[in-house]
Amino acid sequence: MQLLKSLFCLRGFDNRVRFITIKFFCLVSFIVLNEVFVTAIFAAVISLIICLAVSVTTTQRRLNDAQLHRNWILAPTGSFLISGVIVIFIGHGSIYWLLLIPLLLSLLLLTYPSTKKRDYILGYNGPVDLSEYLTKTHSGSSTSQRIEPTMNQMNSAEQPIHLEQNNSATLNTDRTSSALHTHYESSSNNISHGESNDIGESIRLALFSNRNAQITISVVVFLVALAMIISLIFAGENNTPTTESIKIVEKKDTNTELQHHITLPDNFSLMVSTYNGLVISWQADSAENQELWNIGNAQGDTSCQSILFNKGDTIRSYQVNIENNNQYFAHFSPLDTTALVKNIAFKGKFSLCGYEFSLKGSQAVLGKTAFYANLLEY
Repeated sequence: MQLLKSLFCLRGFDNRVRFITIKFFCLVSFIVLNEVFVTAIFAAVISLIICLAVSVTTTQRRLNDAQLHRNWILAPTGSFLISGVIVIFIGHGSIYWLLLIPLLLSLLLLTYPSTKKRDYILGYNGPVDLSEYLTKTHSGSSTSQRIEPTMNQMNSAEQPIHLEQNNSATLNTDRTSSALHTHYESSSNNISHGESNDIGESIRLALFSNRNAQITISVVVFLVALAMIISLIFAGENNTPTTESIKIVEKKDTNTELQHHITLPDNFSLMVSTYNGLVISWQADSAENQELWNIGNAQGDTSCQSILFNKGDTIRSYQVNIENNNQYFAHFSPLDTTALVKNIAFKGKFSLCGYEFSLKGSQAVLGKTAFYANLLEY
């Protein structure tokens, strides 16, 4: 529980390792949760808010540790918020690269060293008490160094030798302690020099010095813009419906699962609904999706209310739609299916919705399909 409290503490200090670990965990957690709640936008937004809250607090603790101005919190956390919202609402996997922006801005904060020497527990120093984790660590190390008792059965001849060995060991220990003390003082004297040569500090100065700052920013902006354009292009290609997907949508939009699809010589198709109602389909000039005729309200284009064969045979349609912007679907009653198939097989032509189709060669095509051939035998 204390460890969880330390994640939301604003007044503490995070060292570099803890800061980047939490940042990386927040980004990965958001990606996983967004994939889990891919169809639930509200849950995905909640997961983004939680990950963002943890990201904000660890950024503030890192700023405290490096004694940087609070305005620094806007860049990594603001970019995380904007990138997360875009990822949620665009919903395309190729856009996850945007999360690299807050990660790179967080890496920039790693270049600033801690301004003071602090006692960190699990990378944290602050008002939340994490000493229980330190106690567990010490107790574990003490147990691992347990000394087994021995029986003191030395005789008088062995005792002087043992005392001499102890004196020698004591002398060696004093010499070692003196050397370590000297080494510690030398290291302490060089702390300020080591901080001045911090590798993170050197990288930041090399990239963002007065001379190189404009070049670095220009390169980053160019790469971000290029990546955005490429991802949008790929997203557009993936969202463009293929011919096969159009056919699937076409079948769904015709209100039934259409079967026995055949194409006649004059470029129109026949299909049958699950209720054995015949559907005639053909491609026409570009037009908006709409309902052209419906027998239920007897309204619409009157040229679509009936199919007219040569020699005067007429059969009424009950619905005619335009789907996929240029595809006509004329639905007929199951009671008229047999009559329609026979007329299409034995007549010379028909007209529907202002379009005229030749029926030359239709009988041969219908006879090769078992379903339609069976209707012709009635």
